[in-house]
Amino acid sequence: MIIQKKIKTLIVGDDWVSTEHLAEAMKDVLKGYDYEIITHTIIMDKPMSRDKKDDIGDDTVNEYCGTPEEIIDRLEGVNLLVTHTAPITKQVIDAGKDLIAIGCCRSDIVNVNVEYATEKGIYLFNSPGRSVEPVSDITITFALSLARNILKANEYVKAGRWNRDMNREEPEWDEFYTFRGPVMKGKKFGIVGLGKIGKKVAEKAKALGFSVQLFDPFLPAEMVNVYGKNCSLEEIFSTSDFITIHIPPVESNRNLINKKLFDLMKSSAYFINVSRGEIIDELALIEALEEKKIAGAALDVFWKEPLELESRLMKLDNVILTPHIAGQRYDVSEGSADILREQMLPFFQESSLKTCINISGK
Repeated sequence: MIIQKKIKTLIVGDDWVSTEHLAEAMKDVLKGYDYEIITHTIIMDKPMSRDKKDDIGDDTVNEYCGTPEEIIDRLEGVNLLVTHTAPITKQVIDAGKDLIAIGCCRSDIVNVNVEYATEKGIYLFNSPGRSVEPVSDITITFALSLARNILKANEYVKAGRWNRDMNREEPEWDEFYTFRGPVMKGKKFGIVGLGKIGKKVAEKAKALGFSVQLFDPFLPAEMVNVYGKNCSLEEIFSTSDFITIHIPPVESNRNLINKKLFDLMKSSAYFINVSRGEIIDELALIEALEEKKIAGAALDVFWKEPLELESRLMKLDNVILTPHIAGQRYDVSEGSADILREQMLPFFQESSLKTCINISGK
């Protein structure tokens, strides 16, 4: 593998990961090269596109901001393209006639046509694990908040009802009963998907005393058993007190979590989704919540984002809703750029493919 010594780099940042942080990271990556860096910042004036039917000429890319045209207009002579959310479509790749490598500072680079880039011999690099800590943190937070009625108790106090009820002969609420919750130790915590985030959730759940059980059909049972009890998907849903989803948004996982599985859940169980909305049958979940077939849910992701005001989820008192923030952290820009730098250094400084995600070998 030979890397030319003169590298023209296009860096495309956005409101989440800045061009400045990406540029600083690439200066380290390209140390020793005769390099030129040009930058462009995507204006995020509308929600990230999560609809593969959007007319950008490539239905393999998803979750992107900006347009292919604003990348194509800047690609002449570019050898290295670095981005966060720009749509790297077949059209973009074809326009990048001098492209050697693409760096995308996300874990799942769904905004890149990976198959076509690989076909063209372009090396791809990502930022694996950048959301492991914040997503695993919020997963555990959701579980505790649901079971211990934190949000309901907060509303009860702020509405002045605690003071009123303490002075009534027949209070509306019995705070010693209504806000009771289970002891977490020994409760069954079901995790679907044992990637980096699933493993971290398992570690944190075990530390709190949960009995962890896991489903991941792509890992051998002996590996799964390191983190908890290996179970079938049906066993996870029929026996767990908490169920949390951590699988990628690939086509085979679309609507994987369906009515049949929700019907298996205990009436005292809670469901948590911080992965992607399209993985679950949202209507089936809504019906389970409305009919009190399950105790509650916490959702950070939805089929359509932002969540529509008319959504039936908005009317439910047994669900926590957040605006796709699970992976957000104060240092998301620096952190994402730093991880990408570490992934790309071996390629440019050692001529090594050990961190390349699509092409192996020397």
